[in-house]
Amino acid sequence: MRILVLHQNLFDRLGYERAIDHEAHDVTYAGAPAYLDNIPDRIRCEKFPWDPARDVAEQLRPLLAATPHQRVLARHEKLITPAAELRAEFGIPGQLPDTARNFRDKLAMKSAVAAAGLRVPRHLPADALPDTAPWPGRTVLKPRDGSGSQGVRVFDSYADAAAHLRAQDDPRAAARLELEEYIDGPIWHVDGFLFRGEPVIVQPSRYIGTPLGFERGEPVGTVQRDDPALADWAVRCVRALGGETLTFHLEAIETADGPVFLEAAARCGGGYIVRATELRTGAYLHTLDMASDVDGALAERFIGPARADLHHGFFLYPGHVHGSAPVTVRVADGLLDDPVLTGHRLAPPGTRCPSAPSYRPENLPLSGTVAHPDPDAAEAWIRRLFARTTVHVHHPAAEAYDGTAAGPEDHELAHRLAEQAGELLLGLRTETALADPGSLKDLGDARSHAFLTAELARHRPQDAVLSEEGVADPARLDAHRVWIVDPLDGTREYAEAGRADWAVHVALWVDGRLAAGAVALPARGTTLSTARPHPAADPTARDLLGSRTRPPAFLARVAARVGSDLVGMGSAGAKSAAVLLGEARAYVHAGGQYEWDSAAPAAVALAAGYHVSRLDGSPMRYNQADPYLPDLLVCRTEDAPALLAAIAAETAAETAAEDRP
Repeated sequence: MRILVLHQNLFDRLGYERAIDHEAHDVTYAGAPAYLDNIPDRIRCEKFPWDPARDVAEQLRPLLAATPHQRVLARHEKLITPAAELRAEFGIPGQLPDTARNFRDKLAMKSAVAAAGLRVPRHLPADALPDTAPWPGRTVLKPRDGSGSQGVRVFDSYADAAAHLRAQDDPRAAARLELEEYIDGPIWHVDGFLFRGEPVIVQPSRYIGTPLGFERGEPVGTVQRDDPALADWAVRCVRALGGETLTFHLEAIETADGPVFLEAAARCGGGYIVRATELRTGAYLHTLDMASDVDGALAERFIGPARADLHHGFFLYPGHVHGSAPVTVRVADGLLDDPVLTGHRLAPPGTRCPSAPSYRPENLPLSGTVAHPDPDAAEAWIRRLFARTTVHVHHPAAEAYDGTAAGPEDHELAHRLAEQAGELLLGLRTETALADPGSLKDLGDARSHAFLTAELARHRPQDAVLSEEGVADPARLDAHRVWIVDPLDGTREYAEAGRADWAVHVALWVDGRLAAGAVALPARGTTLSTARPHPAADPTARDLLGSRTRPPAFLARVAARVGSDLVGMGSAGAKSAAVLLGEARAYVHAGGQYEWDSAAPAAVALAAGYHVSRLDGSPMRYNQADPYLPDLLVCRTEDAPALLAAIAAETAAETAAEDRP
């Protein structure tokens, strides 16, 4: 028999060698070169490399047309559809496109399950929005073919979700999305194998945390539980989707009125699900499924005795949210010695995790398995682990500030000069209230610049100065101390009556690092500086701040990824201050700036323990020959991993779109 395997996994983990007799069959593995490389040399097979950027089915059609194959196997979710297309086109038995679509398109799958009389959330396509709310309360927006909760966003109401969709730049994007009502309750997953429509293995488990939380940076766990009624219900759902011979991973929400279907995939679940299922049921799902497909009969030799005395579970700490920065996991003493823990994988200190979302243990800072006769005891241990374990991120961005390089008088001087320049600007704004905006902007810039440079010359005559309104002196590049000032940040807003989002920036750079800084918000009567503590930020703030006049298109998508709303505001100083004052979650800038725009906000934020970096996570560098410093991220340290990951994903997608012909 000729077998084509669409390969995008780790060879040994899938159990190909046990499921397929490579001496008896002619096997071709097709995949990206990186995956073909993990096939051991001892395996008798052919290899067909494909280009990951091109359509998979299109690349494989010539191979199947030239040499007939009797089986096409695919274990990765994104390869299920092309495998089904090839089977249909070349008359190969197995799952066909209509069934594959039911397991990939969330609208199709909910319609099929609902048609079988099983409860699903109310839902609708995102490109056909009714004017009136189809349901009350919270609303979920998600990709129709997504996985792992990537791209999922929860809104407070249908109206908020609809407004978000209508504000998007590309109306065609809505065709790839769906809306559904938010249903609250514990989330379960049911994993198993059907052969010709009959259940062979079915195992329910309940989540600790949620997949959406994992996508956003929270750990997730799961523990097996006995629930025959839920198992039977899940099998009915899989049959309604057209599932006959397949492994499946189904998720459902537990409510007082019974389970509600969430989604299902024609594949094994991620993390340690396959291993945990094998430990309890005696069946390794990958091997059982593939061997049964190749044999054309249930491969009972791969079903061992069930061992129902223990309930197994596992836990996963996300790695993708740390922006590829080095991380160190700190676990409370004794936790990893508890006998409930049957195995774990702890990344060495300083490990860099891949930035792509993944449930694979080798891509995570911490993961492991548990087992106990009592599922409640296993769950309680995982919850203790979550409460007493932290992942510390070593962001080199923090190296951009060293407050000890400046004396107390430098910190006080920065604070006082920013505040006094702000008072000058307030007075000028009142005196020239009837002047045209252009004249007011120019006058404000000039007067504040003259004041700041005169005061610095008087108090720090040996220090160099870099000001937006001055002429850059090349001698500053050899200076040990440089004051970096923006006499009026947000000139547009300053010239608009009633606006408060403008600022004065004063920062001190010493031998390679920021050393002191102040951001005055004169219209608000507030000055934030490295000389004064300020109130702790509100951790519930949701807004992501961007440019008021020229936010890049990808920022709205970044906000959606992290569950925030994009809000425009003037002045880099005002936006950074809003984050520090707890009025916003983060400030992201990508439209071009200079050193004076960010130096003082960066110094104040770093001194207060916030994350400040370029959008790629690298440190801010000041007193460079070219003062252009185009992008900036200011946020709470704990939010940095998720934001950097979202920025990386969206900027990569934007670049890929620009590169398409």
